[in-house]
Amino acid sequence: MSDPKALLPQGLGDAVERAASAIITQVVPRGGGGASRSGAELSLQWPDGTVRHAYMNYDVYRAGAGDDAAFLREAGILRALSGPLRHACVRTAPYITSVPELRALVTEKVAGEANFHTVRDPALRSAIAADLMGQLAALHRIDATSVEGLGAVRTVRDEILTRTQAIRAHVRAHGDDPLIHLALDWLENNVPPEPARVVVVHGDWGAGNFMFEGDRVTALLDWELVHFGDPMADMAMLCLRGLFQPLVPLPEAFAAYEAAGGETVDLDRVRYWRLLFQTGFASRARHEDPDAPPPPNLGMNMVYSMVHRRVLAQALAEASGIDLPEVEMPDAAPGALDRSFNIALDDLRDIIVPRIADQQASVKAKGLARLVKWWQAHARYGPGYDAAERNELARALGRSFATRTEGREALRDAVLAGTIDRAVAISLVHARVVRENALMADAMGSLATTHFAPLE
Repeated sequence: MSDPKALLPQGLGDAVERAASAIITQVVPRGGGGASRSGAELSLQWPDGTVRHAYMNYDVYRAGAGDDAAFLREAGILRALSGPLRHACVRTAPYITSVPELRALVTEKVAGEANFHTVRDPALRSAIAADLMGQLAALHRIDATSVEGLGAVRTVRDEILTRTQAIRAHVRAHGDDPLIHLALDWLENNVPPEPARVVVVHGDWGAGNFMFEGDRVTALLDWELVHFGDPMADMAMLCLRGLFQPLVPLPEAFAAYEAAGGETVDLDRVRYWRLLFQTGFASRARHEDPDAPPPPNLGMNMVYSMVHRRVLAQALAEASGIDLPEVEMPDAAPGALDRSFNIALDDLRDIIVPRIADQQASVKAKGLARLVKWWQAHARYGPGYDAAERNELARALGRSFATRTEGREALRDAVLAGTIDRAVAISLVHARVVRENALMADAMGSLATTHFAPLE
């Protein structure tokens, strides 16, 4: 009989067996978390005959976005919630073992499913969400000083400034986007006071990161962003995840959390953290960076980046108390190339995609269709939008520009030097984002108009 460990990367199976003091009797490869994490279902048998069925996420090549410290925090909190903090009644997949050097985390298989988006019954959605928010309240009630492995408990101000400084360093190295600098300036000038309590923050709270069976949550997932911090940070992440995977109306979720014994929801703090997280997400867009590695799906990568930038521009204007002027959107007739774009899109939709058996190739083809739609919009509206943006920049900066790039660089320099009025600068970057969103709109579908759900 062949060794089931042969289905895993070389050395991983042996390392898991040593860490667990058990043997692997079965391996079923599964999809992992994200583009770089792989997964597998395992059956483990101990010397006394005990058998446990497990799930393992692993990233043996360290290709993921996280780091070793994040892996250790995730393993640490799962170990604690499965052992010394079991009395907190926070439901997780029970921890079995981990192999830090291979970023392999093994937990017991848990009943349930993670596809909350398929639940259509409003009453069932509300019941699941209420149980989920009760779980968050239970997590936040844990005494932070009793948790090991998450690092030192520090002030929330320190955490915020560490985050903003890291984002600023990243954007300085990748183009100095004025939208991100303007957002960081506001965030650093409006740091909220310390919360009443520092808690264990899940860090990636929302739909898609839990398993459920019936109306009950069976396990909370994806703990790699866990840390000590402000409880309102989890509420803010619920808002962000709601852009793509809504849970229930936010006032309903907040009320369920408070009713379960959670902290009083402070909407001003939620807005602050929401803007901070959105700034971080928006700063990661690098599809125009020639030095960036190609993303797995450029079309969808651009869609998500566009959503984050548009929502950030709107949220920054709201936080700054700015009434945004109407954005000039010059119309244009279809050009000579318009028919060829339509033929290409018809071929992709009606002939190419239906005949592709390979799932990855099919996903790539659909992403290509989004790019064709974007190119089509650029060919039609791009010249008019460029002229409108150059005219706006000329009026604001007091000189004309031969190219859009020249004007954008001048705006960037003015923002960095502090020589332009903040309200004017925010209006300019917002206008740019609105036009970029319009060019992507046909490729984005309903995501072209998604926005933060009401907090109250």
